[in-house]
Amino acid sequence: MVRMAAAAASTFLLIAALVVPTASASAAESAAGPYDPPKVPELMDRFGLPRALLPATARRYLLHDDGSFQLFLDGGCVAEAGGYRVGYGVKLSGAVAPGRATGLGGVRVRVLFAWVPVTAVEVAGGEVTVSLGPIKKSFPAAGFKSSPRCIAGAATPATASDG
Repeated sequence: MVRMAAAAASTFLLIAALVVPTASASAAESAAGPYDPPKVPELMDRFGLPRALLPATARRYLLHDDGSFQLFLDGGCVAEAGGYRVGYGVKLSGAVAPGRATGLGGVRVRVLFAWVPVTAVEVAGGEVTVSLGPIKKSFPAAGFKSSPRCIAGAATPATASDG
C-alpha cells in the first residue's frame, strides 16, 4: 500500500512539473498580449521615410537589429511616381536608419530606355533624394503623399534580389 501511494505521489509530481510551467508560460503570454509588429506604413513613419516610397502591396518585412531589412510585396509592381516608372521586385532589401534607406536591392527606375537600380533614398530638409548609383536626384517631399499604384499588366523589370 505504501509503495502504491509513493508511486501515485511521484506520478502526480511528474504531471505537475510538466503542466505548471506550461500554464505559467501561457498566463505570462496572455498578460503581455501577443506581439503586434508595426505595419509597413507605420515602420516608414518610425524611420521618417514617406509612406509613398512603397506601393500599398508592401505588407510583410523582416527588420534586424543592425537595421538591415527584407521587405516583401504581394507581387512585382511597376508604378508611376513623379513622372518616372518605378519597378519593384517581390523582395526588396537594404538597411534602414532614421531618414534614409541604403544598399537597396529590388527597386529600379526607368531612365530613358533602361531600368536603373535605386541604391539609396534619403529624406532631409523637405526633400527626398534618390540615388541611382553615383547619380542623385532630389524631389520635394510634398510629392510623396500617397503610395504609387501598380499599373495593371505592366512588366516588372528583372532584379537581382527577386526570389
